[in-house]
Amino acid sequence: MIKARAIRYIFALHRWTGVVLGLLMLLWCISGVVMIWNPYPSVTLEGRDYRTEGLAPIIAPDRMTLPAIPDSAAVSTARIEMLADRPVIALAWQEGDAGKNGLFDLATAAPITAVSEADAMLIARTYVERHKLKSEPAYIRSIERDEFMVAGYFNARRPFHQVALHDREDTILYISAKTGELSQRTTGSQRVWTWLGAIPHWLFFTELRRNTPVWTQVIIWTSLAGCFLTITGLFAGIRQLRRRHSTGKLASPYRGAKFWHHMIGLVFGIFVLTFSFSGFTSMQPWGWLEGDKASWDAADSYSGKPVTWAQLRPALEAQQVALRTVSRERSLVSFIRLEDRPWFIWQSADGTRRRLDAMGQPAPFDDAARQRATTTLAGASARFETMTEPDEYYYPGASSSKLPAVRIIGDEDTRFYLDPDVGAVRFIADDGSKGFRFLHLALHTFDIVRSPLREILLVLAMLGVTAVCGFGVWLGVRKLARGGKLDNIPKDETPVV
Repeated sequence: MIKARAIRYIFALHRWTGVVLGLLMLLWCISGVVMIWNPYPSVTLEGRDYRTEGLAPIIAPDRMTLPAIPDSAAVSTARIEMLADRPVIALAWQEGDAGKNGLFDLATAAPITAVSEADAMLIARTYVERHKLKSEPAYIRSIERDEFMVAGYFNARRPFHQVALHDREDTILYISAKTGELSQRTTGSQRVWTWLGAIPHWLFFTELRRNTPVWTQVIIWTSLAGCFLTITGLFAGIRQLRRRHSTGKLASPYRGAKFWHHMIGLVFGIFVLTFSFSGFTSMQPWGWLEGDKASWDAADSYSGKPVTWAQLRPALEAQQVALRTVSRERSLVSFIRLEDRPWFIWQSADGTRRRLDAMGQPAPFDDAARQRATTTLAGASARFETMTEPDEYYYPGASSSKLPAVRIIGDEDTRFYLDPDVGAVRFIADDGSKGFRFLHLALHTFDIVRSPLREILLVLAMLGVTAVCGFGVWLGVRKLARGGKLDNIPKDETPVV
């Protein structure tokens, strides 16, 4: 008797959880299908860097003037580029416990507290010119955030100037009013598909996503509820299979929408569960699947001690001299810290990059530098190799997965993937990221299988789970329309104990 009551409670919980959560589950399914071919917009997409491509070549001033920053300040960012028609330097540094940042005119050291509408229009026109577009930009508005600029990594650059290019793709640029950086780029088709795909799938609605702690908890608990709904559904579905007296074969006791929800759920319910669970793991809840401390400590050791302003200032002056003498145009010069020293990445609009040392001299990331990096990151017995093909952790679609790369494999099978041009660590495959790779990426995107088979399998699975959730929503709507009452269930459809 107690067992029968418990089973009835499980059935009731499945039905009512489905009523509450079914529409969201269906939304996740449909938007997931859209996202197979339509990712969230970005300025770096499909191997291109639209921001750097749209920058004017740096015109170094005859004499560079740097801002007055304490010599002991630890500098984390130094970037030279053109802001409209003038060279600027963006800096971020630490004074004691206080983090500070600023944008400064490279010729006068005057602080630029805000990028004006006129500056934004000049930046947009430069973008149009560099991309050889036949269009005339038009200013739209100043905006703090919207669904395309809602993630936390945009916070340091808010607000933004929104500029329409009126080109064939109906492109809109988001230019930071603090730094002048092109921070987002959307086309007309991207905006439509993002509203049908990534925004509902990730719940990237502005008012919800702007509150990151609340948004995080919503994703965690709704995906867990989806797992509970699916597990109870699989239990109910398996239990309700009956043998027909006439044929002796297993069959569903239901008819109509219930029959289809039951039978499709038995086939595709496991995918509903894995999609829900991998959505849960995507948030790395409560620190689970985060990177291992030892591997990140090794990366910090490779970066070395903080570079002070006293160290960086003469190195920046050397870059200015080199900029005035180099024959090839450079659109971006940025500082990185490796091996306790400052290095500089010179980047052209076409993506070509060179590494220079603190004296402004070429310093490629050669085999000697790679061996030093290998020893620091993974020990003397570790080996490095240049990889031109993806492996199981570093592949197209994964984070920072550009090829070629330098791969370092240590004794513990922790893998470090480095930029082959400048030596910076792009990705670390440790126990946490490997777990994330299989418990989120593989389950959620099937990327363990290569294209085009991946797309075929993913579409089939998504169509199946969409059908399961679609029939479930229909049953929930019908249940509510009847005042929450269950259908008249024949005796042979009730749970058998």
